[in-house]
Amino acid sequence: MKPGRNDPCPCGSGRKFKHCCLAQAQQPGERDILWRRLRREIDPLNNELVNEALHRFGDLGLEEAWNEFLLWPQYEFDDDNENDGDESDGPLFIPFDEDSPYVPVFLSWFVYEWRPDPEDTSVPEREHAATAAHTYLQRKGKRLGATARGYIEACMAASFSFHEVLRCDPGQGFRLRDILSGTEIEVLERSGSQASRPGDILYAKIVPIEGTALMEACTPVMIPPRYKPELIELRRAIAAPPVGPGDPTDAQRRRDRSMELRETFLGIADELLNPQVPEMRNTDGDPIEFHTLRFDTADAEAALAALRDLAQGMDDESFDAGVERNAQDRLLRAEFPWLHAGNAAAPSLPNTTMGNITIDGNGHITAEVNSAARAAALRAIIETKLPGAQAQPSEVQSLQEMMAQADTPTGRARARQREAESAQLHAQPEVQAMLQASMRRHYEAWLDEDIPALGNRTPRQAVQDADGRESVEALLRQIERDAQDQRIPMDPRLVDDLRKELGIAP
Repeated sequence: MKPGRNDPCPCGSGRKFKHCCLAQAQQPGERDILWRRLRREIDPLNNELVNEALHRFGDLGLEEAWNEFLLWPQYEFDDDNENDGDESDGPLFIPFDEDSPYVPVFLSWFVYEWRPDPEDTSVPEREHAATAAHTYLQRKGKRLGATARGYIEACMAASFSFHEVLRCDPGQGFRLRDILSGTEIEVLERSGSQASRPGDILYAKIVPIEGTALMEACTPVMIPPRYKPELIELRRAIAAPPVGPGDPTDAQRRRDRSMELRETFLGIADELLNPQVPEMRNTDGDPIEFHTLRFDTADAEAALAALRDLAQGMDDESFDAGVERNAQDRLLRAEFPWLHAGNAAAPSLPNTTMGNITIDGNGHITAEVNSAARAAALRAIIETKLPGAQAQPSEVQSLQEMMAQADTPTGRARARQREAESAQLHAQPEVQAMLQASMRRHYEAWLDEDIPALGNRTPRQAVQDADGRESVEALLRQIERDAQDQRIPMDPRLVDDLRKELGIAP
């Protein structure tokens, strides 16, 4: 028997069917009909409302709103557009950018929320009192259908927030949870649900309408799970307990803090859209700089024996795997890492790879390291261990030079060759087992490391409270996602094992 809307949901969640799986249980045809009908009545409103705003506020009002939305990224002064530094200069705004990825969110905010600042605006005073949507309803509300009028009123009452995707039905919609309020809702959405997956976070305005919900506006920037701890901290600030009679509700407080939410979103979006190349440093903390050292020695075998202990902690079988000899046991080529016990960046790892050393059968030694400090240290070691070795001119290449060289036909061809070789290497069962074991050691140690996203608490400490537990779950989801996206050969049981260790249900 089909459950009624108010019956307990058959999935066992304890919620009513209408608040849980009703939308999922509906036939696609029913949802499609509802979607088409709502969009047919609502879509024509978009241009009309934007035109209302432009008519009321003008082009200068549009630029004022754009700069306020972006939190005034530039604030200079100009009088009569002459920018001569005169005391009478006024605000000079950056122009509205119709190609910006923020436009969908901005236009909704401009229409439903923005009003000019009476203290600092070029918009006539008569237009200061109400939003464009409010005046549009006053003028045309009686001529609108119930759906269109109800949608505008719902948009005026709704606010932007951060919504986590709980379930996604591509091309149909998804179930979202407002991270700030905890409210869950089924949303009819075609295009947005195509590229979403559980764990994504959307900055969007969700509007309830006629028993369902639509996405009024959303940026195309999908926020990955790793940012959820930051949003949980924001939730704690917004959901502070009332301080006295008349204190605003959470919804009102969230509207009052729309600037803070927007600032958080713009900061995250800028990181995702315009990632900054970090200053690259090795595990010693030295700036990355690629050095190639070269030495000539008369006896390749003696050089190999003298430098063998640089591969500290490497067993003989692994070391010998990098040594090539001919039928007469003469050394043809040897390649081995320069290893140092311990790893400051990853304490779970037994050593740090400091560089790579190659010795050919003619006694030519080539050593590659990634910093000036390591180059100086290795040069001193080789000169001490092989006092007869003759140093040859070395090469130094900056990270920028190496990246530029990689972006050439030759560089790209070499990169493809390295990728093919790497893929072939990683396909070997023994290599996958080694990498999986290394990753397991890393993440088992991660459980007891201080994590900045968790307020410098360890995951074990963070799961002791509800917010910390939610943050750790988001970071675990990010670990799973990174392994999938980057094709890292991670043991599929690893994250579940970490969850069990932390007492988190899979």
